[in-house]
Amino acid sequence: MPFSSLSALHDEGINLEGLLEILSPENNLVLADDMMVSDANGIILRVSETYEKNFGFAHDSIVGRSAFDLEADGTFTPCITAEVIRQKKKISATQTINHTHKNVMTVGIPLFDASGDLKYAVCFNTVSMEQINSIQRNYRRMQDSLQHYSQEIAELRTRATSTNLLFKSAPMQRLWTLMQNTANTRANILITGETGVGKSAIAKAIHKMSNRANGPFIEVNCAVLHENLIESELFGYEKGAFTGASSSGKIGKIELANHGTLFLDEIGELPAHIQSKLLQLIQEKTIERLSGTQKIELDFRLIVATNRNLEEAVQRGLFRSDLFYRLNVIRIHIPPLRQRKEDIVPMAHQFLARFCGEYNKPLTCSPRFLAFLEQYDWPGNVRQLENLMERLVITAQDPILDIPSLPLEYTAPKSSGTEHLMPGGTLSERMDAYEAQIIRDSYQRCGTTVAVAKDLGISQATAARKIAKYVGSRA
Repeated sequence: MPFSSLSALHDEGINLEGLLEILSPENNLVLADDMMVSDANGIILRVSETYEKNFGFAHDSIVGRSAFDLEADGTFTPCITAEVIRQKKKISATQTINHTHKNVMTVGIPLFDASGDLKYAVCFNTVSMEQINSIQRNYRRMQDSLQHYSQEIAELRTRATSTNLLFKSAPMQRLWTLMQNTANTRANILITGETGVGKSAIAKAIHKMSNRANGPFIEVNCAVLHENLIESELFGYEKGAFTGASSSGKIGKIELANHGTLFLDEIGELPAHIQSKLLQLIQEKTIERLSGTQKIELDFRLIVATNRNLEEAVQRGLFRSDLFYRLNVIRIHIPPLRQRKEDIVPMAHQFLARFCGEYNKPLTCSPRFLAFLEQYDWPGNVRQLENLMERLVITAQDPILDIPSLPLEYTAPKSSGTEHLMPGGTLSERMDAYEAQIIRDSYQRCGTTVAVAKDLGISQATAARKIAKYVGSRA
């Protein structure tokens, strides 16, 4: 009978002939594990090599000796083999090997012949007390880590559920604390950061965390409002205010935010005359609709955002300094995604789960794919990551997203800018290729036709036409 572990001896009804076969000298088998076998009188018949090695016995130094003598001279305290012979039952206890000062959990099993007489006592050591203590320490550490991670997961779930925000990085943790501390104040908030970092999401989160959460959240992108209509859009107008106006008048975005939060995105794009009116609004918290004479008192929380350097705009005379200082009461700067790589994978999983639900496609990410996401620079920040995950969910052919699933622009080698130009093309063809590269680069960085127009100094209509031409369906 092959014998390689203690599991065969855990049953007290083990076949005696099988053990005799193991113990027979001609078999020359080596006992595995920390095991010792004695006869019914306590004479040690066999000891495993690992037993001798682990507990400092010379080879065969205790074979032939009596377990009762080993108990008497203090070699074992207590001697489990002797106790098994005395009590004729299975015993589990801590046994001390005194000359090495080791404490081990030991199991002793009596083996009986067909007549019911005791023939052998088998003892094996399961684990030392040092190992038990180590296991207990590791268990406590594991419990502490589990509690820490459980709290972290609970916080992430709460944050994701209540505000749709998900992050782990230290900069965003500090930002989250600032949001919590300021959500219920009346102070104006200025959110800054690159295009696509999630300024709108942060503004919405602050609103949801505040005591105005039951009120409206009105978002206005100042960059897309036509200069001739921006005042009427923001402040509203009375009937007959201008040609083409509604006969019943219109409530402006600011008035709609009453008892809630007004979020003005791209605040740096406001023209000078609207900046003056906004400053007056902040000071007085009243508005007058176009062609109106009645002052309307309002109660709202103002949050503004920009990807521009407003301090520089103030110095250049493009933004009112008094308005800037009114807005810059609480400053929240959102770092770009490349500076908080710990947030990339959690957000990628969040976007993947959302889009898989929307498009009914079960997809997962390979470790190699996630590693790529963490190393990528993300010039378009969170918006670019979100758009990529949606695109992959739509286009993926395999259930596991991997590097080959990525669009070519993510995996193609970066060039100096002229390498893609056709060396043998005409001047017109080369200029078109160069223009295509400029448009793609600007669109990848800016994300919208309005932003591309401002970035390149062209009209929005021209930007939209060239994006459609050179970017096409990839937009």
